[in-house]
Amino acid sequence: MTVSEVSASINLGLERIVHFLEHTLPEDPRAKLRVVHVAGTNGKGSVCALLAEAAITAGYKVGVFNSPHFLEPNDAIRVQGEAVSAAKYAELRAWIVSLDGKAQSPAGPLSPFEVTTVTALWWFAQHEVDLAVVEVGMGGLRDATNVFGLADGTESPFGVGRSLVQCICPVDEDHMGMIGDTIEDIAREKSGIMRPGSWIVIANQERVNAFHTIRHYAHRNSSSHIVNVRRQPCSDSHVSNFSIQHNDDASALASLNIRPPTFAPTWATFNGTGRRCLNVKYPPLLDNYVNTALSAAVSGSEIAPMSKKLNLPLVLPGSFQADNASVAFYALDVLRTYYGYDKLTDAAIQIGFQNVVWPGRLSWLLLDHHATPDAGTPPSAVATNGSVAAATLAPADHKPSSSSRSSTSSNCSGRSGHATDRSSLSDVDTLDSWILADGAHNEPAAAELRRYVDTTLRRFAQQRHVHPPRNSRRLKGTPPVRWIVGFSKGKAMTAILNQLALPRDLLWLVPFSPPSEMPWVSCEATEAIYAAAQKLPCFEQIEVEQFDSLACVLDRLSDDDSDAYMNVLCGSLYLVADLYREMKVRPYDAVPS
Repeated sequence: MTVSEVSASINLGLERIVHFLEHTLPEDPRAKLRVVHVAGTNGKGSVCALLAEAAITAGYKVGVFNSPHFLEPNDAIRVQGEAVSAAKYAELRAWIVSLDGKAQSPAGPLSPFEVTTVTALWWFAQHEVDLAVVEVGMGGLRDATNVFGLADGTESPFGVGRSLVQCICPVDEDHMGMIGDTIEDIAREKSGIMRPGSWIVIANQERVNAFHTIRHYAHRNSSSHIVNVRRQPCSDSHVSNFSIQHNDDASALASLNIRPPTFAPTWATFNGTGRRCLNVKYPPLLDNYVNTALSAAVSGSEIAPMSKKLNLPLVLPGSFQADNASVAFYALDVLRTYYGYDKLTDAAIQIGFQNVVWPGRLSWLLLDHHATPDAGTPPSAVATNGSVAAATLAPADHKPSSSSRSSTSSNCSGRSGHATDRSSLSDVDTLDSWILADGAHNEPAAAELRRYVDTTLRRFAQQRHVHPPRNSRRLKGTPPVRWIVGFSKGKAMTAILNQLALPRDLLWLVPFSPPSEMPWVSCEATEAIYAAAQKLPCFEQIEVEQFDSLACVLDRLSDDDSDAYMNVLCGSLYLVADLYREMKVRPYDAVPS
């Protein structure tokens, strides 16, 4: 499918869904919703997961809409972490499609993604959620999720409902040609979710042009309500961690030249507990800061620094999760400070961050042919700051191993597997016992994956050198990686592979199955991936092999007990979903009914 064909299939624009919400449904579900809207290229899902888990821990009823779905279409829509049942999801979609067909809207019928979006909004409204965390599908300005009103509840050209906070995660060159031709175009499209008068949280942006574009639109929409999460201090007072709200006594403030104190940038630190944590600083209620400043000016005393420190656990693996946690924390702090979510205490946020689950992203899965009662710990994974990172999925039941399964038409099915939340190294584990799955599908995500893999391998080799497990050879260096990759069409495959593959690595190419209800997604042929791999500088120093299916890849792995390679599956979240289905790991228990 070409870029133009994909664009036509996705059918960006708000006319159809807005008309349906306003004129076709019995009532507009947006009117009942208060929303945190999350856009960007990388990190959106992690931010949504952190936001939702903290709010649920605090005692709020929370709806989450992610796109794309993970295993089944219904698992994209969850209330209190539980996916809408497959039967109810199908029933709601059929009802919406029926209403849409009878309405004969002048804007045309809803696209598949618009039907899913309406389903999510209706489900949230019927469950009367206290907060809806909504991830943008593609872009922002013309995305079907961009249908919410202003933070104060005022109806506007943007829609109805209340978009309280808009988070802009790191923006990079993704969906090029579909939502924009340059990084500035893409950043402009993603900034389209911003609402006048709301709070805007801008993640640390590695792409300078993207940052300047996002900042421009943030100032234009809500200049006094910007939280800028940057690794380096910013001289612009309006985009430091918090900017002071405009006060009624503007002249007094102007004469005092009050500005928020300079806060240290946020980053991941090691707090001595054996776990990574995020050390954040934030001011108290800014209105209190302004009042204190005014009182101090009258009395002639100095203004005391007013900020607070908080350590937040980082259980999601990868050094980049510090940035995601910063975005989520500041969005939560805005919610409790300005929108009445006062149950979002520091403790609730800490516990929520501790318990967060986000499957398919740097997740360790135990291969079924190695599944034993003792083999329950993945190779230790260490973030770049030297602290321990762990996978966070619940185990699935073990099934018979591949050696005893019944054959099918492909002779490659019937597996089981499990994932784990432990991170210490067991003396019965071997490297080939595990497969690391990550949905990295663009160049920046691939670079972060390679960084995580390198730190994991170094730690693994060190531990194996000091404490080699029984019946295992002592490693003299870091093992190479067996990359199991598949891509959607339209990806910059050579650039992504160049971030991953090194000499001595293996490259196994595999297709993924078509995802349900997403006709615009198609899998790249393994021949095309091979052609992209041939352009790699290290192509002559790696082994490349093509497979007909992921099931056949797992069959090959079941015959390999060499402990010579680290297994990593990546390139597309749809391929990761295939792995979970093959291994019968269902993190949302979204089993079709």
